[in-house]
Amino acid sequence: MFDWSLYSLREVEKCVQDVVLYDKAATFCEIGANDGYLSDPLNLAIYRFNLRGAFIEPQPFYFGELQKTYAGFPGIQFIRAAIADKPGRMKLFSFEMKSGKLPRWANGTGSLSCSQMLRYKDQIPDAEKYIVESEVDCMTVQQLFQCCTIKDPDILVIDAEGLDYQILSQVDLKGLNTKLIIFETESMGEAEQTACLKQIEEADFTMVPCGQDAIAIRRSTITWRSGRCRPLAVSAARGADAELAIS
Repeated sequence: MFDWSLYSLREVEKCVQDVVLYDKAATFCEIGANDGYLSDPLNLAIYRFNLRGAFIEPQPFYFGELQKTYAGFPGIQFIRAAIADKPGRMKLFSFEMKSGKLPRWANGTGSLSCSQMLRYKDQIPDAEKYIVESEVDCMTVQQLFQCCTIKDPDILVIDAEGLDYQILSQVDLKGLNTKLIIFETESMGEAEQTACLKQIEEADFTMVPCGQDAIAIRRSTITWRSGRCRPLAVSAARGADAELAIS
């Protein structure tokens, strides 16, 4: 039996654990799940609390690894697709890892935007040499929720390598009972950050600092009202100066 008390939780994992323990969160939808293990914010909670939900991953290799990670887990749905603003077949850009020359974290990257992959040149100077193309099936968020067994997840995770806002902007947050949203803002421009913050606040969420992740928690949750999360001091009123990314 693994002693969970010996495991040091990351900030994002603490937030997930809190909404599970105090707000009875039991379901999820994770868009861009990769292998479901490497730096995944839900992995530990799924193993500990048997969360149910859907994983969405377009890359065939990582989709297979994802299925291995959660083989035998009840209530888990696997959907092989990319989420975009329209359905159809699109190009997916990722790094070729077989050379062994790229850092391990690079295997977690894949995007419908080639320019997003080139943003990694600050860490991989010759990144363009390792970018490979493939074609993937794409669906909209609306189509995704039609496919999902669980249509109103307690926890929503988006990791889409630069396209997080394009996906989040399609989600009807006011129409869902979602308690926690985990996403990335590093690649958002100022206009997208401002629009994202406005959408979050109008749906009664607030941003909280959580390491490298951007996290929004619904204000009505026990986790938020009990003061377990500190608010990130930003407001839509700051307009173009609003910054969601946490340094």
